[in-house]
Amino acid sequence: MVKGWRMDTTYVNIMLVVFLVVAALAIDVGYMYVSDEDLKNASETAALAGAKAIKQRIQNQAATDPGKLPATLNDTVQSSARTAAIDMAMGSHAAVALVDVLSNNKNSLSEYNDVTVGFWNISTHTYIPGGTPVNAIQVRTKRTAESASVGLGPLGINLAKMTGAQTANYTPDTIAAMPPRASANIVICAEACDAACTYPSVCAIPERKMYSAALGATSDLPAANRYAYTSLLYPVASTSMLSDLVCGEMPAQEVCGKQIHSTGNAPQDLLRDIEAMMYNPNADKSNKEYDKASGNLIGWWVIAPVSSCTPARNGTIFEVSTVTKYAMVRISRVCASGPTGCSQNYTSFDAPPEVCADGDGLYIDRISCVNCGSRGMLQFPGLHPVIVK
Repeated sequence: MVKGWRMDTTYVNIMLVVFLVVAALAIDVGYMYVSDEDLKNASETAALAGAKAIKQRIQNQAATDPGKLPATLNDTVQSSARTAAIDMAMGSHAAVALVDVLSNNKNSLSEYNDVTVGFWNISTHTYIPGGTPVNAIQVRTKRTAESASVGLGPLGINLAKMTGAQTANYTPDTIAAMPPRASANIVICAEACDAACTYPSVCAIPERKMYSAALGATSDLPAANRYAYTSLLYPVASTSMLSDLVCGEMPAQEVCGKQIHSTGNAPQDLLRDIEAMMYNPNADKSNKEYDKASGNLIGWWVIAPVSSCTPARNGTIFEVSTVTKYAMVRISRVCASGPTGCSQNYTSFDAPPEVCADGDGLYIDRISCVNCGSRGMLQFPGLHPVIVK
């Protein structure tokens, strides 16, 4: 009996070891290698992070010292963008990261460099590494040497290749850029764009109060102080539908030279919606500018379409107008009395009472314009980085 019992115990021990090995194999399969999909996702998120850093630097320069903006745009190192891209790909544990991204601040991919910055041409859809003005970044990812020493080591890598999850020498690269696209639900008149404020000049102007009015409506207000609400390319039948677009963070759209839908005959509700989105810290947060000392919001950067204020047709709510320019503006504050806007979002954000002492309105204090189809449009930066290749 004792001998048999020992044999049974040995058998159990052997099976237990086998079971643990199989279990470890099952658990390790997801972690023992970096798949092709992982590498591609890493390159995409890293490129977007780098492009966002370039955009942020441009915005900061435009807000603090616009005169030095050309120097920022012509910097072909963009160290903050490279750092942001590498950190996103490798995380905070670069020494043990399974994804590798190297940078030597050059603008050609090599054994020692996986990051380039350059110029993305929106007309030809081509990327020029090292080209200026810098508006794009390229990031290549690859597996590190550590990939072979984790999980099941070389066995894991061979299994990954056999199953098709890993391709030998797969090093995907992604280009993210900032193509100019309208991101605001307001359209302003061409008279708001002074010739001296043509991009790359960004004008700091005395805070200008803007008033909602149909673009062609008869008004004693200067055209430079008027705006209309727009759904951009989306045709809408009611202001409630437009409200849903405003509060739902409508995607930025390429509308230069195209016809858009706008209305000035809108209730105060739409201004309340824009106010709610401006003071919602989670809405378009990468384009909000805050005072470093107090933490107070001082501006919201948007790209607004610009149209001629031609006479509007009578009896219509929504007009169709052609976009002739883009205007990058900083909205300094939005004040709208009455109920809080964007109630469909189940959030409640209003302007601080102290900034609205002089009444309702939409105010801007920075502006830079560019004509559709001009050379300047090729250089005009967008506010929402996207993957372009």
